[in-house]
Amino acid sequence: MNGTENISTSLRPFIPLVDFLGELLGHDTEVVLQDVKDFSHSVVAIANGHVSGRKVGSPATDLVLRIWQNREYEHRNYLVRYAGYTHEGRPIVSSTFFLRNTEDQVIGFLCINFDNSIFKETSKALRTASDYLDSISSSGSPFPTHRIMRDQSDPDPQTVDTPDEHGNAIIQNDASAQQAVTDGTHETLSVNAEDLTNQHIQSFVAEHRVQPERMNKSERLKLITDLDDSGIFLIKGAIDTVAGALGISAPTVYRYLHLIRKEKRENKEQPVE
Repeated sequence: MNGTENISTSLRPFIPLVDFLGELLGHDTEVVLQDVKDFSHSVVAIANGHVSGRKVGSPATDLVLRIWQNREYEHRNYLVRYAGYTHEGRPIVSSTFFLRNTEDQVIGFLCINFDNSIFKETSKALRTASDYLDSISSSGSPFPTHRIMRDQSDPDPQTVDTPDEHGNAIIQNDASAQQAVTDGTHETLSVNAEDLTNQHIQSFVAEHRVQPERMNKSERLKLITDLDDSGIFLIKGAIDTVAGALGISAPTVYRYLHLIRKEKRENKEQPVE
């Protein structure tokens, strides 16, 4: 499925690739083409969109916004095998390639999201069966006498975002490291821009344990700083969504944002001693 009427001319040649990869990789793998010219409607072509529930016109992901806001594309060409989540919270395995034009400018993102839940369930069932058979052969009892010590939710074990020799991030699948990715490399596949903004706000609320309507000025500034760093204000309408959540006016959010960015510029201009 694609939206050729809104896509950049330089990205049009990649539309057949989306359809090809969607058929090649199968029903459980979503292939998405995202354009950087409008992050509010970044998805311009998608195959197997049922994996995330997204469609043409859906917004950029939080990861794409962060990469763009912080210019991370200047230091790498792709990310592979990192933790992705649907808007419902279902975990998937994601990879993203940065598409560039002949002038080496990033013009879009080709994203592949694999729903491996069926394989995880099959693997879990096989481990249970293996455990059961091992217990019978070792004890003669029809009941398991030992169990594999592993979290029952069975998250995919992952290590930190380790760059390869070209500076591209590869999330290694390593059973010895089951902690979350320490540099924040994860992605939420939001289906609309308002949900994307609210997810960021709720993450801040959960971390700081203060509801938006009860925040003081310092907390509001901190929230808006975090949102600006995440790239959320690249999304059209984010100002109004944030204002509504905080119970303040949109001009007040603009004023906070102006103060925050002014301070950032001044800090950058200060000489290093």
